[in-house]
Amino acid sequence: MLVFFISAGLAFAGGVKILRNVPSTFVYPADGFLPFDVHRGTQTLLSLMLPGCSFSDPRGVACALLKTDHDPRQPQNDVVVTCVGVNSGADEIIYNVGLKDIRRFGSPGRGEKQFRNPTGAAIHPDGRVAVADTGNNRIALLHHDGLRLEWVRAVGKAGDGPGEFEGPLGVAYDSQGDLYVADTGNNRIQVMDPQRHFRVLDTPPLDGPSAIAVIDAHEAWTFYQQGPYANRLAVIDRKGTRLQTLTLDGRPLAQATADQMPDPPVQLWGCAFDYYGNLVATDFAASALRKFDKDLHYVVTFGGPGGEDFQFNEPRGIAINHQFGQILVAEKESVQYFWNGADAVSLKAEETDKGFRFPFFLTERAFVDADILDQAGNPVTALAKNQDLELGDWNLAWTPAPSLGKGDYSLRLRVMATYSSRERIAKEITLPVVYK
Repeated sequence: MLVFFISAGLAFAGGVKILRNVPSTFVYPADGFLPFDVHRGTQTLLSLMLPGCSFSDPRGVACALLKTDHDPRQPQNDVVVTCVGVNSGADEIIYNVGLKDIRRFGSPGRGEKQFRNPTGAAIHPDGRVAVADTGNNRIALLHHDGLRLEWVRAVGKAGDGPGEFEGPLGVAYDSQGDLYVADTGNNRIQVMDPQRHFRVLDTPPLDGPSAIAVIDAHEAWTFYQQGPYANRLAVIDRKGTRLQTLTLDGRPLAQATADQMPDPPVQLWGCAFDYYGNLVATDFAASALRKFDKDLHYVVTFGGPGGEDFQFNEPRGIAINHQFGQILVAEKESVQYFWNGADAVSLKAEETDKGFRFPFFLTERAFVDADILDQAGNPVTALAKNQDLELGDWNLAWTPAPSLGKGDYSLRLRVMATYSSRERIAKEITLPVVYK
């Protein structure tokens, strides 16, 4: 059965959809951006679009705006994102051509156009596609020309030398075409340059690296183009209990371990950088997404087990398109599509000697509006107007005017992500305030 957009808890203000009483760190697209507003690709939908195809242990997913679909004169119309997903149990790749055509590629085996338990996938804007062909101890190199996916060659074999692998699980391209490979069984990261030369990255000891992500300063859409956050590698290892960031030459930067994260159990599966260099990881055990800031400080856990909106069923791979913040999450029997959003959590009203303070935590950089309302809902005082605030802890202060009468008031806080869902979706929270 198709899962359609649920409109409960929504309102509209000046063309902007207002969310209330629902999580909004990630949001479903605004009405009209997807056919029939379907944001979960279920088995039924897959069968309709690709007869005979079934989800069979889906794993990695990757996306990119191909150069063949880019219009430099109108970049705002770059809406055709090409995605590749690994259907591991069927030893095949599922991919799209344009907005409506879905196709499949590959079959079981060891030869050309064949895979054995493939896991990770990566795609570059120039059309290069890489698949971690795990069971064959190799990397399959493909090409997407905007119309079809084609086999190029397979590289690697079983072993522990450069260009040799032991059950590789994760792959990721940087903007220059270097391919980073999580060589899981050999406890290392290998890098293949565009000429297909391999080198082993000199990293701190790794324990079964399983997922990998890259962000670099030469990308067309990335916030940090210099400094320590501009060029980084993210790696999940220790059976999904550690996430760490490294420089592109392997030096350690930060790490987060399962014992530091709330809401157990924790088994991180896939990870991806967003435009601002934050990291989002899928948690297979908790059936949730976990977001971390650029220093790997925990931000928020999003979702939980289930088949309803804002829920997941054993999420695996994740991909984020940096330009518009589209997010793809592969699950046990479906794939979900989100936009990057923003939320304000832990909002409280605290009395001070001059009035009130309102601490809260922003889960994403956002434009913030805040007003004090009277009992009739009329604005009394504006505390913030379209204020651009970064992810993290914030406080708003209210000093009531001497002429203001005592009584019941409320704080109306509205947050809107600075990209992706900007001008389309906002989160609104109302908090009672008693002025004595």
